[in-house]
Amino acid sequence: MRRGIIALLAAVAVWSHGGAQPVAAEKYPSRPITFVVPWGAGGMTDVTARLFAEKFKEALGQPVLVTNKPGASGILGLKYALGQKADGYTVVVGPMTEALASPYFQGAEPYDIKDLSFVASYMPQERVLFTTPDKPYKTFQEFIEYARKHPGTISVGSGGAQWALEVLKSIAVKEGLKMKYVMFKSGGEASTAILGKHVDVCETGTGTPAYQAARDGKLTLLVDLGSETVPFFPQAKTVKQLGYPFSTVVEYGLAVRAGTPEDVRKTLEDTLRKVVTDPVVKDRLAAMGLTPRFLDGKSYEKLVVEAVKSVPELIEHNKALQE
Repeated sequence: MRRGIIALLAAVAVWSHGGAQPVAAEKYPSRPITFVVPWGAGGMTDVTARLFAEKFKEALGQPVLVTNKPGASGILGLKYALGQKADGYTVVVGPMTEALASPYFQGAEPYDIKDLSFVASYMPQERVLFTTPDKPYKTFQEFIEYARKHPGTISVGSGGAQWALEVLKSIAVKEGLKMKYVMFKSGGEASTAILGKHVDVCETGTGTPAYQAARDGKLTLLVDLGSETVPFFPQAKTVKQLGYPFSTVVEYGLAVRAGTPEDVRKTLEDTLRKVVTDPVVKDRLAAMGLTPRFLDGKSYEKLVVEAVKSVPELIEHNKALQE
């Protein structure tokens, strides 16, 4: 009996000091993943996040929930995501270029890039300025002349992209224009505003309802605020081509909180690569006027860092508008 007790105690001691076989690590993902969209419903972040959520569910075997956390041009949603565990179950979806530039525009403390771990990107997006066909200006040059002759009467809307709105303000500074600015929570809201003629001109991204309306001839495209080609509108001039110094850089992708295990981040990266190259996804994005483009995590981080470097200069330039 005494020997049996001693043997039992010895076994317990060995187990308590790690002598037993280790429990297998939890395979990722073992429960639902949440995609956090830092913008409102109806915009391209929301639309693409929901499309990708279905494909991620198919690839990973777990539900992928989409939750919208709009406000402050992406700041609120990103702040929420960074407050969650670094375990890969909370993933930020959207243009990280815009999200990381937003604190500069809001006068808030900029994010430390080290707080994020970039998964990968899935597409660029051009920001485009639209107006309704009944306006007296049909080109961007005509719009500038009209705004100059009618100070303070033009209302300019933005589909949740502070960067694009600041580019428009920089043009106003250079041209000596005085206009009113309205920020909406998403490209969906902005599209409704311009189609309903609640604003005179409005910027949204490609793929939004406003963009689709322009393809149908219901809106007039005035200028591309980015630096690449606008799908279905190859003739559209960019602001850089027209001699203006600033333009937007919008690159959509996924990111997680820093400290997320590398194998988990890599799983998300590999899954996104498969989703972006899926023929069904490519066709659906192309039909909306979007251009799928995969960049791995390191390449995406480099693009974002380089793009955001121009933001402080843009803000300094626009201070003249307030003086």
